[in-house]
This record gives sequence, C-alpha cells and structure tokens, in this order.
Amino acid sequence: MAEERRYLVLTAVGPDQPGLVQRISAAIAESGANLEDSRMAILGGEFALIVLITCGAAQAQAVEQKLAAIGKEGTLSLSLRPTSKAQSPKSYLPYRIRVSGLDRSGIVAKVSGVLAGHSINVARLDSRISFAPESGTPMFLLNADLQIPSQTALAELRRDLAKACDEENLDFSFESGEHRND
Repeated sequence: MAEERRYLVLTAVGPDQPGLVQRISAAIAESGANLEDSRMAILGGEFALIVLITCGAAQAQAVEQKLAAIGKEGTLSLSLRPTSKAQSPKSYLPYRIRVSGLDRSGIVAKVSGVLAGHSINVARLDSRISFAPESGTPMFLLNADLQIPSQTALAELRRDLAKACDEENLDFSFESGEHRND
C-alpha cells in the first residue's frame, strides 16, 4: 500500500537578505519532500514566501524539524500548516483582469467586491505601484487570474466592473484565457 501524501503550506516572512530561498528550499529537499508550488516576493524591506510542500509522513516530520531550526535563528517568522490536495474547481471559466490607474486606497477592495458579488474565485492576484515616467506619479497596477462560475452572466460582470472602474477613474481589461503559472 502506497504511503499517503501529505500537503503542507509554509509561509515565511523576514528581513530580505541573499540566501533565504536557498536555505528554505534546501531544507525541503534535504528532507526528501517536494516543493510543489511557490510564490515569493520582496515587499518593502521584507521577504515573503508561501510554498506548497508534498511529502510522506516521515518527510513531513523532517521538514518540520529543519524549518523549526531555521525559525529558531530568529530572522524569519515561519508557519507550517497541513492542507489538502488541491481540488479541481467545479465548472468555471478562466479569465484574467488587469486594472490600472492613479494609486489610492481602496482599489483592491473595490475590484474584489465586484468579483465577490458574482461569486468569482480569485486564483492569483498581484498588485504593485509603478511611477509614471515623466511626472513620477504613483500608478497602481493589478493583475488577477479568475475562476468564473460557468453560469455567470459575463455581460453583467463586465458592466459591474466597468461601473466600479469608472467610479474610481481606473482602466481595466478583462479577457478569457488559461491561467499563467507565474
């Protein structure tokens, strides 16, 4: 009988410094576990990471021990929690949305409010500030991969997104497409 696979989600946050990705990925690999999916970014002066690890029971204990040793060094806040195998979403349409405009508070809340109102799952969301070349004006950019229930009226959704973006003076694009892996 094959050993049951375990699924663990690791989150880590701490001051950015070279070598953090190597130390964490080496601890996972040395434990015989697999780093299956990850997102990593520098946010302000902090490094943030979220990783899906798959392994057997023995490897799970080894991963926990190795990561606990890294956590005891005090530079990273680490959290490891069990999760389940990703379930295939029910019938949905993959879409992407891109929103841009002058930076100000509340843009993510406004856009995600429209999406939540249509029971749309946000599979991935990235946002950042960039600065306009000539003026240096802070510009907000949001990109998201969406899972839209197949029964959703796309015309209504487009209308509601357009209304919300018009109210906030934002540009948006909304297109069908397979989700990126990046």
